[in-house]
Amino acid sequence: MHFSNWQNKLTYLWVLFLLIVGILTAVLWMNQRIHIQANIFALLPDAEQNVSLQNTQRYMGDQLNQKVFVVLDAKDAQSLDQATQLITQAVKHTDVLKPIQHQFDADQFGQTLFKHRVGLLSQADIDLLKDKDYASLTEHSVLQFSSPGIPITATLLKQDPLLLFPRYLMGLSELQTQNNIRLEQGFATIHDDKGFSRLIVLELKNSPYNIDDQEKTMQWIATQKQALSDLSVQSHWTGTLIFASFGTQSAQNEISTIGLGSSLGLIFLVWFGFRSLRPMLTEFIAVSSGSLVAFFITHLIFNEIHLMTLVFGASLIGVCVDFSFYFMALQSQHRQHDGFSILKPLLPSLFMGLMTTIVAYLALSFSPFPGFRQIAVFSMVGLGAAWVTSILLLPRLPALNAEPALKRLAWIGAVRTKFQQKKTVRYGAILFIVMTGFWGVIHLSVNDDVRNLQSMNDQLKQEDRYVRERFVQPQTTDYFIIEGKNTDQLEQNLITTLKTLKTKGDVENFQALGQWLPTAQQQEDNKKQLMNLSPTVLEGYARATNIPINDLLAWQKQLYNQPILNVADMQTHPLFFLQQNKNVRLVLVQGKPSVLKALQTSQVHYQQPIQTLSDMFKDHRQQATKLLIYALLGLAIGLGVIYGLSAIVPLMLPVSMALLTTFAVQSFLGVEINLFSLMGTFLILGIGVDYAIFYRHGHDHSKVVGMALFLCMLSTLLGFGLLSFSNTYAIHCFGLTVLLGVIFSFVYATLFTVSDHHHQILKSLKKG
Repeated sequence: MHFSNWQNKLTYLWVLFLLIVGILTAVLWMNQRIHIQANIFALLPDAEQNVSLQNTQRYMGDQLNQKVFVVLDAKDAQSLDQATQLITQAVKHTDVLKPIQHQFDADQFGQTLFKHRVGLLSQADIDLLKDKDYASLTEHSVLQFSSPGIPITATLLKQDPLLLFPRYLMGLSELQTQNNIRLEQGFATIHDDKGFSRLIVLELKNSPYNIDDQEKTMQWIATQKQALSDLSVQSHWTGTLIFASFGTQSAQNEISTIGLGSSLGLIFLVWFGFRSLRPMLTEFIAVSSGSLVAFFITHLIFNEIHLMTLVFGASLIGVCVDFSFYFMALQSQHRQHDGFSILKPLLPSLFMGLMTTIVAYLALSFSPFPGFRQIAVFSMVGLGAAWVTSILLLPRLPALNAEPALKRLAWIGAVRTKFQQKKTVRYGAILFIVMTGFWGVIHLSVNDDVRNLQSMNDQLKQEDRYVRERFVQPQTTDYFIIEGKNTDQLEQNLITTLKTLKTKGDVENFQALGQWLPTAQQQEDNKKQLMNLSPTVLEGYARATNIPINDLLAWQKQLYNQPILNVADMQTHPLFFLQQNKNVRLVLVQGKPSVLKALQTSQVHYQQPIQTLSDMFKDHRQQATKLLIYALLGLAIGLGVIYGLSAIVPLMLPVSMALLTTFAVQSFLGVEINLFSLMGTFLILGIGVDYAIFYRHGHDHSKVVGMALFLCMLSTLLGFGLLSFSNTYAIHCFGLTVLLGVIFSFVYATLFTVSDHHHQILKSLKKG
């Protein structure tokens, strides 16, 4: 009764604790202080680099992530204009998007350039001036008079008598996007044999990972799609928000699927095992209390909780029922005993089962990945809380009827007994499993691509590909960061090098503000060269063109007061965002990484965000592999200390072989593993050791152990196995790994775990 009295006191304290946690969580929720993170890349650690580079990476991410790209396809120009007007007006009536900024007003920008024309010369003219080849310079100008493509007016001849500015504009034409793209109403527009297309860029007011704004924006997009369809205009949408919203919806659907699948499966299991649905209520209470405490503690520690953590947390039900199934099965065989009397001899095994699982998650908490640490904390706290609720609640309830299930599953114990009697077969099987396991591990394929984190489907990929290909958007996230006080000159040097590499085929494309904006020094030099033209050169040009010499001299004299183009004049240009601040400028580039990396200096940094994160994934996957080995060794040492050295092999062998076989099967199937695959092994490790402990210490009620662990295995598969159907490849890998690992852990624990005949629970009950 002493134990029971302590249980009563502990129950009151536990219920009080749950009430306090529930009230505090409700208060935080009502005050909107609960932050659920949906950004999948928040799972990743910050790159280890200087603060300036991190700020620039964050800046570039914001520039790209805040955009939603829409391509409108129409049969005629009138429908296209109507569709444009519809989108423009619709944006004004939503609070999630900023007013549409026309991409580029070419006429207005042309006027800006013309005001600052004094320093803007084509490269050919710059070279002629440097070489003092004035005859060729003026000859080009004379030839322009007969060119039908350049309208020449008296005003133009007064302001630019050498017609230098038109030649400069012709030099810029090579920077314009090809593929018949023109600017209409400020938007990039295409008229070709495919029809009429227009690109509209929308900008979000808030983060694309804000769940509330995602929902509002996607509803708005759905409305516009229908309205555009009514105009017989087809629309194609892409952008970070589109993919992030799909990921959020997938995660939410997966939470529902896992919860529903687990619940339905568990209903069948508990009815099959105990001819009652009462365990559903008790497990719901245990899981709810565990999830509540885990949610509160995790949010308290991290100041937020990731949606992905909740996906994995939804699978908590698949683990915590292991303890209750084992207890209820044994209780059904000893109805004459009080529940706490049955619990007392079981408690060490149940506690060790909990500890092995928690220790496995504890190893994950040492990962540098914030997401893994959060999932580890959620799982450890949730499992611990659910376990406490179960051991305080279940012994108070009357025993259930597990006899039919015990009879139907008696074959498990029979197979175990018969197999263990054949030592030669057993040792041969162990040797075969270990050898094939190592072979499979050696031939494993890995995939550390960070893009596997994001939920994507074929339709979204096709839409994104269409938008990029239709308007020839650079399909790269790589760029150079140029830092320093003379960024304009450094950029020009880089541009010169990239042009050379482009002719060699090492660079496919690049975009830089400096392609449109010469350095201040270059403009001043150009200006000085024109001011130094001799009167003789101007007189010869005047005779060839019939321009009054006084007009030419007046033009040359006023050059001194003409302003040069600076970065502030470029604010309406689409590439203006490449000027982060006065000391940082960016250059987008697509080419061979090995060649581009060689261009780095102390002030020029080559950035590959996707590749950098993927490399980080690779490094941490390798670290996780070492962590798994340490966890195996730590568990072995701990089990040896608690149960003796002779218990290490029987308890560790089944789960170790299960891990080998799991990876071997994935190798045979051609499945590429990643960091999330290794994450699943920590769960397998905890569960697999649980199975071995229960078998080793339950030889005097082996039928009960076999039946209970079979149900436990199925319930875990219902929880985690469903993750293998996830739309996110990383979660799919995690689910598949756990699915295989749990099955093999159960099979190997059943066949290979040797019983400890000194440990007798039934004997303890008889004494009690």
